[in-house]
Amino acid sequence: MEKTAMTNLLFGKQLEDSKMIHRPLFLDETEYFERILENTPVLQSKELDGLENLEAWTADELASLSLNDKHLLDEKKTLQFSTPTRLDHWTESYARIYATPYITRHFDHEDWTAYNRISLCVRPEMPGFKFVSLHLQLINEGEEPVPDRYNREGCHNINLKNHEWNKVSVEIPHIARDKVTALKIGYDIIGNESEAVSRSCFYIGDLRLEKVERTAKWSGWEPAEGSLVICGSGYQPGALKTAIGGAGLADHFKLIDVDTGRVVLEKQVVKEENGQGAFSILDFSEVSREGRYLIVCGEQTTRTFPIAQDVWEDSIWKTINLFFCERCGYEVPGVHKYCHGNVLNHHEGKSVVANGGWHDAADMSQNLTNTAEAVYSFFHAALEQRNNVPLFERLVEEGKWGLDYMLRTRFGDGYRAMGSGGSVWTGHIIGACDQLDSEAQNLAIENFMAAAAEALAAQVLESIDPAQSMHLRQVAQEDFDFAYDKLDFEEYTESMDPARVSSPILLYSAGVLAACHIYEITGADYYREKAVEIARRVMGCQQTEYPDWEVPLTGFFYRDEEKKQIQHYNHRSHEHEPIMALGRLCRLFPEHPEWMDWYHSIVLYTEYYKTATRSTAPYFMSPASIYHEDEADLDAELFLNQQAFAHPGMLAEYRQQVRNGVKLGQGYYLRRFPTWFSYRGNNGLVLAGGNAAVFGADIRGDAALMQLALHQLEWTVGKNPFGQSLMLGEGYNYAQQYVCLPGPISGSICVGIQSYRDEDYPYWPQTNNAVYREMWVHPSIRYLLLASRINRPAILYGWLSDAPETLLEVECLATGEVTSVRTKPRTGEFRLSLPSGDYRFRWQGMTKRMTLIGGREYELKNGFTDYEATIREENGLASIQLSVSGKEDVEFTFRTANLEPLGPVTVAPGETVELKANVLNGDRPWLALAVPGGDLREALELLTDKEVVLG
Repeated sequence: MEKTAMTNLLFGKQLEDSKMIHRPLFLDETEYFERILENTPVLQSKELDGLENLEAWTADELASLSLNDKHLLDEKKTLQFSTPTRLDHWTESYARIYATPYITRHFDHEDWTAYNRISLCVRPEMPGFKFVSLHLQLINEGEEPVPDRYNREGCHNINLKNHEWNKVSVEIPHIARDKVTALKIGYDIIGNESEAVSRSCFYIGDLRLEKVERTAKWSGWEPAEGSLVICGSGYQPGALKTAIGGAGLADHFKLIDVDTGRVVLEKQVVKEENGQGAFSILDFSEVSREGRYLIVCGEQTTRTFPIAQDVWEDSIWKTINLFFCERCGYEVPGVHKYCHGNVLNHHEGKSVVANGGWHDAADMSQNLTNTAEAVYSFFHAALEQRNNVPLFERLVEEGKWGLDYMLRTRFGDGYRAMGSGGSVWTGHIIGACDQLDSEAQNLAIENFMAAAAEALAAQVLESIDPAQSMHLRQVAQEDFDFAYDKLDFEEYTESMDPARVSSPILLYSAGVLAACHIYEITGADYYREKAVEIARRVMGCQQTEYPDWEVPLTGFFYRDEEKKQIQHYNHRSHEHEPIMALGRLCRLFPEHPEWMDWYHSIVLYTEYYKTATRSTAPYFMSPASIYHEDEADLDAELFLNQQAFAHPGMLAEYRQQVRNGVKLGQGYYLRRFPTWFSYRGNNGLVLAGGNAAVFGADIRGDAALMQLALHQLEWTVGKNPFGQSLMLGEGYNYAQQYVCLPGPISGSICVGIQSYRDEDYPYWPQTNNAVYREMWVHPSIRYLLLASRINRPAILYGWLSDAPETLLEVECLATGEVTSVRTKPRTGEFRLSLPSGDYRFRWQGMTKRMTLIGGREYELKNGFTDYEATIREENGLASIQLSVSGKEDVEFTFRTANLEPLGPVTVAPGETVELKANVLNGDRPWLALAVPGGDLREALELLTDKEVVLG
């Protein structure tokens, strides 16, 4: 394999060994966060049971329990716990885990508060099983019952190595344990592959309570005392680069080049306090030389990290690895054999075997929403990485695997498999008791999503597989029409399925995106017209006027045009899709009469996003949404129907959660984390917000938005309060995930960090359970879309022929670094690859400032003309001053929103021209674009100068 631009040579070798991910990648288990916890000094230990008899134990109906002297621990007997691995019926929900039998050790309301860890040893003996796990559940009957009503607290899923003793420990400082009545150990009956045994078998011993010197941080915004959190993947040269600590760090830090041992920067630590706490900020943005570094601050030393343009490439490969390992109907070496051959989808007397594509999570279910969006992300990423041939080819290959599923399970009349599979391994015999059946559905949102993915795939495959590309053109148009016919009918599911997302704003956004992509491959005016038409509905869902709040935010979206309920996402998120759709329109139709409406909508949302992310400084994590305290009460029946484990007390819980957010006024609050109950975890929301920022940055040419997008990747791979990467195999200190069937996979991302109870701050205990620690492909879909976009540099080129073979000086305004390049003789030609950011270029005594966005190309011309604008607004009158430097006169044309039209004006070098225009509606933000020489890419944004400050 030819090396492209990999930052990690060791990973490059692993990639070669995997045959470009046609075998699973190696997962470095020494980096598990739990390995750190194992070395924590134990101050006190108490044996829970000497296992001399079973008087204090009971076993559920499907479980067998005995004492065993075959596998001893310290010459003591152990428990032998066994269950069947398959049943001939489902005891609870159809197609989910058959049952979870437990063995239980009973206690007489014991007080365990003096201890903060449980430990035990487990040895599975299950031939044929590639991965096995157990549940540990604490039962407390004190003032605070455990488990909670959602069966999450006190539950820990144990990932185990087969045929060996596993030392297991779990910290419990956050769990009520004043009146403990039981400790339960359970096994999920999930079926078995054909070569695996039909009964589980576990040997268990050395059950202990322990008091450790110091438990891991499990809640709050401030990093653990004395710790420093960094981006484990590294930093790009032109980006802002910070590490974050608590208030107690030393006052100065050093940045050290690992390869030379040289101190490259010594600098003062910035102390910062805000609503999240007290922090120490270590800013080393000015260092942009590629290499490997670490930070020393007093007694604290970080792990090494790279500075390089391609720091996100390794994690893109690892994301491909996740999807490869989640392939359904395919043998993945070491993970599973060919699977789910008797999963059927039915429609009007016809059936299709509906395996294929990818399993959607730690279970084995499958749904079209994830599949269509994953296919779209793979082909979008392939376009972004088309100059990196090995990565491009592998992205296309994996995308085609999901595309095949979409086409095979499509009946051609609008009906297709929407959900198939389940949470068990099945055999392949049709008619057997483990056959899984589902009915095809005709749903508008998924058909729009499928049409967008099919059209984008047709574009990418045009030269690779022309026949399939032509076929995809046809089915994309058909699927768009099936969806468009149902544009006015909201197919809203009232069940508690968290994977089912349906609202008009999402339907419209998916429709615009699909129409745009079909227009790109067909050139048909019909699809341009439909994209424009549906975009009006998207914008009709947006808050465009200042609300009567203490903090009058605008730009966010409601779920429909009635604007009664703000759009929220819980567990999964589509926050970026209106911006992605409107941005596509802006790119395709720059001269359309409604272009400024689309652009203004993007500006309104992304300005809201900039303001909202300040609520999570210094991480700048994407916050969840704006909520109203009475929202759940407006239709309590519908609200409760949509919740898992619903109960009337949820209404009061909802109100309390909302009020713990940032107060905006009139009963509205901005929540950093969603309002949620059983289903928790915000990686989908974080990364969807990052995608909204990156697509908005692309249209606006906004480096600050690119940086905010980058912060979402950084949060995911370790720059969070817990210093843990949320992606297995990437960065440092990645924690165990709930991976019930496939086992741990390099590149898997869990559902995400949750909030503590009704509060609005991070909560990340060691206890490992669904759903917040569950591996699920939805966050990975969002990660792939975002990382592939950020992993590209900007290209700047030109022919400075007025003075060839001279120095062009480049200053990065974010880092202060100045470099230079000599232009070629005779032509003055140059070509530079630069990170996203704001730059100042100097040449022959002239200067020009430009914002460069990764993945785009820019031309720097001989005239070196630069522009500057200032604005002020008074009594509804906007005053705009324009000035020009360089050698040439510049004619400015204007595009305005909520502002009187402005005619063209020509400004000479050294001259300042003032223009005035009336604001049309003082209750709405206004926007003007001053376009020099007709070049939209160099347009100057002139925004309402009304600053909104969060409390």
